[in-house]
Amino acid sequence: MFERLPPTQTLRAFEAAARLGNYTRAGEELHLTHSAISHQIRALEQRIGRKLFQREGRQMILTDGGRLLAEEVRQALLALDRALQIGKVERQQAAQTLRVSVSPSFASAWLVPRLAVFHQQHPHIDISLRSTHELSELDFSDADVAIWYGRTGHKNFRYQRLLNEVIFPVCSPAFNASHPAIVPKDLPRYPLLRFAHHGGWEPWFAAAGIQQGEPQTGPIYDDPMHLLDAAAADQGIALARNCLAHNHLTSGRLIRLFDITAPARGSYFSVSPFDTRKEAAITEFQDWLGAILTDATLKE
Repeated sequence: MFERLPPTQTLRAFEAAARLGNYTRAGEELHLTHSAISHQIRALEQRIGRKLFQREGRQMILTDGGRLLAEEVRQALLALDRALQIGKVERQQAAQTLRVSVSPSFASAWLVPRLAVFHQQHPHIDISLRSTHELSELDFSDADVAIWYGRTGHKNFRYQRLLNEVIFPVCSPAFNASHPAIVPKDLPRYPLLRFAHHGGWEPWFAAAGIQQGEPQTGPIYDDPMHLLDAAAADQGIALARNCLAHNHLTSGRLIRLFDITAPARGSYFSVSPFDTRKEAAITEFQDWLGAILTDATLKE
């Protein structure tokens, strides 16, 4: 399609010579010799079959045809430069945007309220949050890094542990007031709220020295934040993960019943593909997460 076009270097040499009226000065601007500029001009004249310059003393003066061509070439080079600059800006913007896939519960309970701190400390990185409900839904064509609760295991992903979670019973202040003097061994007699995806009560009972299996009755919630909201609405006692319950506890919507904790069945991980061009931004984000999660109210 463009086989008739001369090389860009030839067009640049012609434009500089036409603008400066001197082969030597054009060569200095383009870091070429006078001879190289002269060779490029001759090649262009031969290509189009017309004379572009005529010598007048030490000046190279454009012919009428050369003047018309010079204006067209200048506009074409300016347009090409603008197009390349747009592409450069788009690439820079893409490199500054880190697409983070995260579960809705972690995003709303913990990450989103703290992103202002990240932006203050890392103004060159823009975070674009993408909600993901299941690890199997992860598509790193639409995300650069994921914050995930669970276990490692997918060989195509790189995992960095961010937080080892613990669980403990919580309830609303009103529920606690209406059921005074609750002790661990009596918990099976109270309404215990359950999480749909895995248990947790049995490990906590074991940590408390109680021989008791998972509750077989009681409300079941698919979303961990809904589980905490139900407990805050006086519906019973829930097992909370320290990270997700942090805001409920600090606001007073929930209270911890005991100091007894048990290890949660999963941990928070940063998950990313092995081959990524945003390694530096991912590392900055991971380091920030790891540092801020050392807060004593979140990490034990």
